[in-house]
Amino acid sequence: MKRTIYVAGINRKHLAVQASSIPYWLLSVTLLRKYPSWLQQHLSNRVVLWDPGTFSEDPVSYSYYRTYIDRYIRSIDQYFQYDEIGDSEASLWYLQDMRKRGYNPIPILQANSFHLLKSEKKIAIGGLVRLSNEDRIRYLDQIFYDYKPSAEIHLLGMKNKEWFEPYAQAIQGDNTSWIPRSKWNRKKSIEAWMLEYGEQWIPYKERQLRQMTLF
Repeated sequence: MKRTIYVAGINRKHLAVQASSIPYWLLSVTLLRKYPSWLQQHLSNRVVLWDPGTFSEDPVSYSYYRTYIDRYIRSIDQYFQYDEIGDSEASLWYLQDMRKRGYNPIPILQANSFHLLKSEKKIAIGGLVRLSNEDRIRYLDQIFYDYKPSAEIHLLGMKNKEWFEPYAQAIQGDNTSWIPRSKWNRKKSIEAWMLEYGEQWIPYKERQLRQMTLF
């Protein structure tokens, strides 16, 4: 089945040029801060998801994120809610408050806010990057096999096949591994990295052996 992997981490003009072959971008308000003059020319014919970037150090404030949405985000773009990593109560408050103010964000499931899996058409699952592989498997298995979501799922920070293959509802993700920040990233060229982004064919294959749940 088709999954979509968004290019993430673009905050400089040269990175936008390098990622221009991929029509799916996830842009972080925290990474960009001020809306850059070079960005608009790169957004034509592109599917854009906006994220507050609360996973990053020194994230933008809630009020700043709302102002950014009002000023810069196109009507055709989608955007995630403001959230707090690992804090389901605070994240739910932000979701409710944004909706009260007239915004229509994609909800982000943090920790054990499992009711979102049935009440929403599309949600993202946050906090995955900080988990160990074993804990991430247990958490995702619990979400997809125990709670059986009806929502379409975006796995924040995830790109590799093993995080999508066991979950039919996991239709999209994003990742910054392509950015040449270290020797590990530079083992492949940008062109080679780009082959792992955009629309990918990853068949669904149910996991046969379950691990114990995390929460």
